[in-house]
Amino acid sequence: MSVIRSQSITSRSIFLLCLMIAASILGCDKKKPEDEAPKPITINKKSVVIHDVNALAKPFALNRTMEQIVATAGGASTNSVSMLKSVVDSFAESAFVHPVSGRMIEVIPRPLESVMNPTDWLNPASPDGMIPVGLFNRFDLAPADGSNCGEYRIVYAKKSSGPLDRMTIIFEARVPNPNPSKGLAGCAPITDFWAERSNDANVAQTVAALEKLYYQGIPGVEPVVQAENYGLPMGQLRVNLFKTPDPRTVPWSLREFLVSFDLDGRAIFKPEPVDDSPTAALFRIASGSSVFSEEDFNSFRDAFLGQPLCNLVNPDRIKKNASANDIINGISAGYDPRFNDFESISQGNADNPATETDPLLINQVQTRLAALSDLSGVSPAQLMNRAGTMTCGGCHQFSAVDGNNDLGNNATWPASLGFVHVDETGALSPLLNDVFIPQRVKIAQQFKENRAAFHQEAATCPGVAVAAKKVITSDVTKSREHDLYKGVDSIRTKIQKVIQASEAQPDKSAELQTMLQELKQATDFARKQESATQGAYTPARTH
Repeated sequence: MSVIRSQSITSRSIFLLCLMIAASILGCDKKKPEDEAPKPITINKKSVVIHDVNALAKPFALNRTMEQIVATAGGASTNSVSMLKSVVDSFAESAFVHPVSGRMIEVIPRPLESVMNPTDWLNPASPDGMIPVGLFNRFDLAPADGSNCGEYRIVYAKKSSGPLDRMTIIFEARVPNPNPSKGLAGCAPITDFWAERSNDANVAQTVAALEKLYYQGIPGVEPVVQAENYGLPMGQLRVNLFKTPDPRTVPWSLREFLVSFDLDGRAIFKPEPVDDSPTAALFRIASGSSVFSEEDFNSFRDAFLGQPLCNLVNPDRIKKNASANDIINGISAGYDPRFNDFESISQGNADNPATETDPLLINQVQTRLAALSDLSGVSPAQLMNRAGTMTCGGCHQFSAVDGNNDLGNNATWPASLGFVHVDETGALSPLLNDVFIPQRVKIAQQFKENRAAFHQEAATCPGVAVAAKKVITSDVTKSREHDLYKGVDSIRTKIQKVIQASEAQPDKSAELQTMLQELKQATDFARKQESATQGAYTPARTH
């Protein structure tokens, strides 16, 4: 009897073992995708930029993008035309109140853009129709802590163009990390999806895949095109303007907008100071007509001579004999946002920090450069040229002009395509083709093989407090639960409740106005905190 029982147990054991082996073969014991080592792939340009105008035309039409932004914005009822009209109306203004300093900052009114019909922008058959000309993967803008995964952009250009009749609109969605608890590695679902585009058979397959990412989302990742990704709190809309009656009085310039709400609770694009584009007057001799006080000038320069100056020469300091491409890809600024202007003029030298620079500031720059014992080959004039490249106007045009493009150590700022980096035909500038895109491909390849960043070492900056080197990763597992987003989302929820309340509710308008101020404060705080975080691939990140 015991023999028979022993044989029965042995048979069952063998049977169970066979089941386990079979289950393993059939994949029942298969590891989760995120636990597997990344599959090898050779990444190319298709994983960082798509600029086939014909292929993009219908899937990424401006009307589709705007309808999705309106649908996800919340607030009172509005539509695409009304939301875009908030951009058009701003072009008639001559000044805006700075959200940080509270000062009234003058801008040049733009008479021709201010009378454009946003309905035409949405109509690809109209001469003023805005057509998609490029998609850009800007994972390289991600912070080292992985709180977000960089930006994913759509560039639109005015269909009918000429020397005095051009315009581009760039939707720069900064996408939250799907799983912040994993740090930068939490961005893998997005970066891997882009990486796979290098294996696509043709551009139609690539555009169809990216259409899903942008408008529908992919497993584990929400759609790129959502209102909150354009300024609530991260991301933005930028416009590049050169529709002018006279370029001598209304020059080519760039402006920036964030999604917000008007006093009726409707979603709008609200003018915002342009990132890393300080008012040029602060680099020059103070004049009695300036809106800035002597204290402002001193405060700005003290800040500029600190970390921003060090960021502008960091690649030269951390790598002896750094190549021109190392320098161009590695310099950054991180100017104090209190002093950013509401427009960045790329035509001429009106906004060039290297033009008519205060001799006192040049002397201070010389002293600071001399104090960096590990730096050579960069003069004060070349340092100021580098400062200009970090502004919108400089990056797009004036820094590429002879005399402005010498960055020192044999580095020269490459050319744009005449004020743009992707034009109406989808052509890319030398700066993109020769310098930026190869670096972005390199970053994509590295991250596919190793989920850690290879951010630049940040050389010490004399007189500036050393930031903590440890990258702190959030313990939350959902993107909008990260501390950077919670404050803004909480106020948006309150705004929605006020808007949905009965019209008879007393002081509804006053309550909404107070909440909009709170929303702006929360947004500014979050953006400042995020921009202060070292980048995964460069010390400071804006453009």
